[in-house]
This record gives sequence, C-alpha cells and structure tokens, in this order.
Amino acid sequence: MDEATRDAVRELVPEAGYAALTMDAVAAKARVGKAAIYRRYASRGELVFSVLVHGRRPQPLPDTGTLLGDLAGLAGVVLAVFSDPVVVAATPGLLADLKQQPEIAARFQETFIAGEREQVVALLEQALERGELSALPDPVMVHAAVLGTVFAWVFLLAGPPGPALAPRIASMVAAGIAEWVHDDR
Repeated sequence: MDEATRDAVRELVPEAGYAALTMDAVAAKARVGKAAIYRRYASRGELVFSVLVHGRRPQPLPDTGTLLGDLAGLAGVVLAVFSDPVVVAATPGLLADLKQQPEIAARFQETFIAGEREQVVALLEQALERGELSALPDPVMVHAAVLGTVFAWVFLLAGPPGPALAPRIASMVAAGIAEWVHDDR
C-alpha cells in the first residue's frame, strides 16, 4: 500500500499539480482506501512531504580538493533535487503548506535541511584545513546562498539548469565567502 501510494503521488503531482492533488485522487490511483491513507498521513502536505523528503538524505559530496569544487558539487546536488519533475511541481504548494503545518516544517528542518547543513559545515571545515580560508564563514549563510540561488533560478526565474550553472553558482558563493571572511577580520 505504501509503495502504491508513493507511486500515485509521484505520478499525479506532475500531471495535475500540487494544488489539485487530492486524497481521493491518490486513493483511486493507488487503488487503496482513502481512510487507509488518512491513517498514515493527516494531510496532503504530510503525504507529499513523506514522498519527497522522508528517508531522503543529502547525496554525499566528494572532496574535490578545493572549496570551489566542493561548492560546485553542493550546487549540483541541490540542482539535481530541484530538477526532479515531482519536486518542481510540488515545491511551491508544499512550501505554502509548510507555513500552515509547523510540525511538517520542523521535520523538514530536522531531516533534509540539517543533513545539507552538515555537508556545508564539512566542506567549509575542509577548506579551512587546506588553508583556503583564514576563518570559518557562517555555514547558514553559505547554505542559504547556494540553496537560495538554486531555488530562485528554478522557481522564480525559470532558468534552465544547464551544466555550467553549478560552477557559476559556486564561483559566486566562493567570492561571497572571500568577502565575508575578509570583512570579519
């Protein structure tokens, strides 16, 4: 039942959009009872969150040997997540629902965002150890710079996420980090 429900959500969201997704449609597509879905998920937001985020851990980043390379790797991973057609179709509506459902927002922070943040801290610490940085910049700001730029590109500017985008984002963020570290001295 769980797999059929997940498959139904992954099929319906890109077809109809997040706003039009109903528990009735999911139940019909999955060929399960709506009550069974409601026993597992209290809301559409919780259901879609579960399908898109639950159990998903940030993809491991390779240590490229440079801050610029590591940032490009991080940007590439974030771009890959936001290139998933289901994620593209669901994210705007799901983010709106997260504002109304703080328990789901908290789980999102504790799972996916926390995992990505750990990666940002690790890549910054590696750059510090290699001598590329003289001080550790605020990892929350670095994460926001990468994540926010990718989000704006995909959802607000509707730009194509071509192969040159991740390195360009990395260059921009690395320049910002250099400025932040310089200003903090």
